Amino acid sequence: MIKINRYMVGPLMANCYLIWSDSDHKGVIIDPGGWTKQIEKDIADNQVQIKKILLTHGHYDHMAGLPQASALTHADVCIHRDDADCLVSPGKNISLLMGQSAVFPAADELLHEGDQIKISPELSFTVIHTPGHTPGGVCFLADQNMFTGDTLFFGSVGRTDFQGGSYPDIIKSVKRLMTYPDEIVVYPGHGEKTSIKFERMNNPYAQ
Repeated sequence: MIKINRYMVGPLMANCYLIWSDSDHKGVIIDPGGWTKQIEKDIADNQVQIKKILLTHGHYDHMAGLPQASALTHADVCIHRDDADCLVSPGKNISLLMGQSAVFPAADELLHEGDQIKISPELSFTVIHTPGHTPGGVCFLADQNMFTGDTLFFGSVGRTDFQGGSYPDIIKSVKRLMTYPDEIVVYPGHGEKTSIKFERMNNPYAQ
């Protein structure tokens, strides 16, 4: 059994997720777009051993909390190879648009389509490359849980007018996600969770 905690962080209220196995307490952080004492408390209270910090894409509002997350956990930072430059480019990570000039250390691990990220016997993630919002946007699939970053939202999709964005690509990516089973729960980068079934039936970008 896996546990999932959601935190809305940063000025854009991005979703940061803490996911761990209830049996051995090994886990990950997805998209530390900010950092709070509550995240630290939950890690400590549940004795979570953070093995990886997973980034769905390279925008500042999803990784502004990287320094604190890395300092606390010493976990490897993982991002798709096509967004790797975002960590070191304030233009590409759009921090300049938010009045910042953020540069982060290079990623420890570059991800590719189909990679398997094994955290524990109960918890592993499959990397699904979903370009469109950014060239290296990915979703992480763990059993019947999909963490979609800014590719797929409740009833919508991520914007494509930033550097590297592509409307045709994000539509293609979203339609690919619609081929997954109905029962998969979708945990997006902003807003409330949804499901593949609901989005297939109601999301205008999935038609």
